Amino acid sequence: MKYHISYLPTFPTDRDTVRAHLSQFYPGTEKRFFILLRKKIKQLKDFPLMYSVYEDNPAYRRMVAGDYLLFYTVNERSKVVEIRRILHGSQNIVDLL
Repeated sequence: MKYHISYLPTFPTDRDTVRAHLSQFYPGTEKRFFILLRKKIKQLKDFPLMYSVYEDNPAYRRMVAGDYLLFYTVNERSKVVEIRRILHGSQNIVDLL
């Protein structure tokens, strides 16, 4: 059974921050990153447990996408994957979650 993907309200803000940061680099960097990210998120519909539990906060799973980490939760009962945050790996992640 496929899972539904849901986004927490913090995700669009995080996404815009990533977009602004990546737009400073080579043309196409931003576009390539978001194509990769969409592909990985789409996989979660079929395989929500494919990424590891985040050791500093086991309520989350962590997906690596380039220099960024996407944090999400899985609700087995309602079959929902909730995308929570996307943060640069150099940020103080524990404080931001």
